[in-house]
Amino acid sequence: MIFSVDIVTNNKEMYYKIKKELQNNGISKYHFKKNYQQLQKIKKHILTKYKHSIDWIEIENIGTKYIIRYEPRIENKNNKTKPLRNIIAKKNSIIHSLDISSGEIIKTKGNYVHKDEVIVSGHIHLNENIVKTVSSQGKVIGEVWYKVKVDFPLNYYSEIKTGQKKEIYTIKIINKSIELFNIHKYKNKKIENKTIIKNKLLPIKLEKQTQYELKVKDKIYNKQQALKQTIKLGKKKLKKKVLDYQVLNYSVHNNTLTANIFYTVLEDITAYQEIEEYKNETNS
Repeated sequence: MIFSVDIVTNNKEMYYKIKKELQNNGISKYHFKKNYQQLQKIKKHILTKYKHSIDWIEIENIGTKYIIRYEPRIENKNNKTKPLRNIIAKKNSIIHSLDISSGEIIKTKGNYVHKDEVIVSGHIHLNENIVKTVSSQGKVIGEVWYKVKVDFPLNYYSEIKTGQKKEIYTIKIINKSIELFNIHKYKNKKIENKTIIKNKLLPIKLEKQTQYELKVKDKIYNKQQALKQTIKLGKKKLKKKVLDYQVLNYSVHNNTLTANIFYTVLEDITAYQEIEEYKNETNS
C-alpha cells in the first residue's frame, strides 16, 4: 500500500499535470504498489503525452512512498545547445527564495552559501548516480549584507526643482529687475536670463527670464533626527530592497553626523558556472 506520493518540482503547472496522469494510472495515496513493468508503462505514457515538456521522468519507490522526479525539456529555437552549467552564488548570502526551471536543487531556502558555492547542480542524480547533465536555469534571491558609511549635516539646506517653470520679461535698471505681468510668483526659484534689448547709453535693458520653481529645505536637526536621515540616505544609496538595518556607530564632527550602518538587503545572487568536464564541448 502507498501512503505518500511526492512529485519533486517547482513548476506548479507540470506538478498538477503529472499528478493527474499518475492518478489516472492508479498511482496515488492508499493504492497498491505497481510492479516494475507497470511503472515502465506509466513512465512511457507520460513521456509520450508530454514529449515537448518532459525530457526524462523517474518513479522511485521507497517503502510506502513514491518519489517522482523529472527533467523539463528545453526547446532551443536557435538550434544551439546551451552550455551545461551549475547555478552558483554570486556572493555570500542566505537564500531567501528560488525559482528554478532546470537542474537539481542542492541548497534550499534558509541555507547560508559562500561565494561561488553550487546552489543548483546541472548533474541530475538518482540513487547517488548521475543519470543526466543539463544546463541549470533559474533565479536565486539571497539576503546580502552591506556596511555603509553615511554623512549628514546637522544644518541641512537643499534646493530641488519641482518641475514647474515659466518665461517672463523683465526690465532691468542697474541691478534692479522689474517683472512684467508676473501675477503668480514662485516663492523660491532659479533664474536664467537672456538679454533682448540693451541701451548703449543708459544702464537699462529688457530681458527674457526663465524661472524654475524650487523646493527649498532649510532645517536644523538634532542628533536623533540626523541619524534617522542617515538611515534613509543609506537605503537610497543601496537602491535595493532593505529587510533590516543596524546602526553600528555614529559620531558628530564639524556639524556633520557620520554613521556606519549595517544593512540586510534582498538581491539576485544568481551566477553560472560551466561544468568542468563539458567546458570544451560545443554543439550546434
